[in-house]
Amino acid sequence: AGQRVMASLTEFIEGRLRLKINRSKSAVARPEDRHFLGFRLRLDPQTGNVDVLLSVRTKRNAMGRIRDLTPRTWGRKFQACVLEINAWVIGWHGFFRSCEPGEEYVLRALDAHIRRRLRAILLHHWKRRPTIVRNLIALGIKPRQAWHAVYSGRRSLWALSHVPQVDRALRPRYFTDRGLLSLVELHRAWHEEIVAPTHEQLVMEWG
Repeated sequence: AGQRVMASLTEFIEGRLRLKINRSKSAVARPEDRHFLGFRLRLDPQTGNVDVLLSVRTKRNAMGRIRDLTPRTWGRKFQACVLEINAWVIGWHGFFRSCEPGEEYVLRALDAHIRRRLRAILLHHWKRRPTIVRNLIALGIKPRQAWHAVYSGRRSLWALSHVPQVDRALRPRYFTDRGLLSLVELHRAWHEEIVAPTHEQLVMEWG
């Protein structure tokens, strides 16, 4: 059925309107299954509202871009990496901020992915395992737990970047204190700014 509809639309657009269709980018499908400038649309059957969601491709591309910005062998200062990530976060959210507040779970996953990449970079900068242990202890991890995390098994630095002891030592607050922006926090602030009435609006409403 979809192919017949597509053929009919193609005949009308190219025959009657004399416009050219890019067949590789055109299809007949449900809106929530298609990619529109990075978004997908979904009709809420109960309210009749159209929800603006992030497309699967957008999520995949965001993860890839984060990997590009945070190579595990980052050789420059850590703060320089944070600044580059922040520049991307501001630009990316500026484009995709119109997505629904319910997409926060996607933004939370992106924030977590950024932090793990940064933890791996810090571990790479610390280099030697005794240094990693000392730094974990300095960040509040008990010595026995720090030694066990670092020397238990033959973990790579990437695997080590997500063990509980490293997660606790390099918690979100650690990165926030160093200026790292959060997609979740930016999204919450933007939607609160839209929803919350201004003082002038309240005065006009209540007169």
